[in-house]
Amino acid sequence: MSKAVWSSVWRALSFERAALVFTGLSVVTLYALVLSQPPATPQKTAEQISGTEQAALRPLTKSEKDQSGFTTKRSAAKPIGVFSITPTDKLKKLFDRMGYRLDTVRSHRQVPRLFLAAVPKDLPKLRKPAERKNVFIMMTLPLVLHVNELILQTRAEIQALKQKQLSGKMLTIEDQERLEKIADNYGLEKPDIDELLKRVDIIPPSLALAQSAEESGWGTSRFAREGNALFGQRTWRSSTGMVPKKREEGKKFKVRAFNHLLDGVKAYARNLNTHSSYREFRDRRAAMRKVTDKSIDGMKLAETLSSYSERGADYIAAIKNLIRTNQFSAFDDTKLLDKLGETLDGLTKKVGPDA
Repeated sequence: MSKAVWSSVWRALSFERAALVFTGLSVVTLYALVLSQPPATPQKTAEQISGTEQAALRPLTKSEKDQSGFTTKRSAAKPIGVFSITPTDKLKKLFDRMGYRLDTVRSHRQVPRLFLAAVPKDLPKLRKPAERKNVFIMMTLPLVLHVNELILQTRAEIQALKQKQLSGKMLTIEDQERLEKIADNYGLEKPDIDELLKRVDIIPPSLALAQSAEESGWGTSRFAREGNALFGQRTWRSSTGMVPKKREEGKKFKVRAFNHLLDGVKAYARNLNTHSSYREFRDRRAAMRKVTDKSIDGMKLAETLSSYSERGADYIAAIKNLIRTNQFSAFDDTKLLDKLGETLDGLTKKVGPDA
């Protein structure tokens, strides 16, 4: 082999050796860098998170929402923003940023699609009663409106099936199964459409606000703060209920507790819509629907709830007084904003102050 050929081979081998040496040095350097880094910090568990971190405003996770019934496959409701417990000062700042004020709500009949998962623990510490009431109303009203929104969706399904029957069309197997499921959810053995329409209907926000304020002490009661229970519903079967501290000897009832505030509002609506004690409530509401399909009078419906409390007539008087003195009837025709991120300030700018 000639000298020129050997020279070429040697240069090629020299390049390969250099490349191998460079690669080896790179690998060694990379390992050294990895080994020099501190170990990764494990994710904190719920028990390890500090009180300050737990109090921070945050959206609930998908699993949390699913577990408590915040989402449903059949529901066509707009997306909702569910937030964990937060101190009242942060909550008020959030309301301010959104332009969420009760005077604006009364003027424009629009409420932000924002829901709290629990009552702020420091709500009772607000010194001014008017301020505490405002926070409570602004916290509770969106929950009531959302529950009514879901009820109206189911009601629309029933009305569509009734219209289908009236037009002479046969209900499909799927239609029948859907009616049976709704009937079961609303405590009926058979899917009677007319009876379902009496049961599947809204609770006037004025009435719900008054009852929740009365039963929870404007959100300050132990049941509200520890059990997310705003309506004082009793149970004789639940092992997770809360025992009243002043329960009479021999009594065995508990107050129902819930994972989230929305669960409690749903249970309250179902109670009025299904329990035999509130048949008069449902009958009078159905009579109102026949007069006008849109107006449901919370003040008049309050007169049917003597069975809700052992106080009877005195309880009804208290509820009606709360509706009147707090102008709760102004909230009966309010609606949730369509968009999660939409604010009342933006709405005010769109329609103008005199709209």
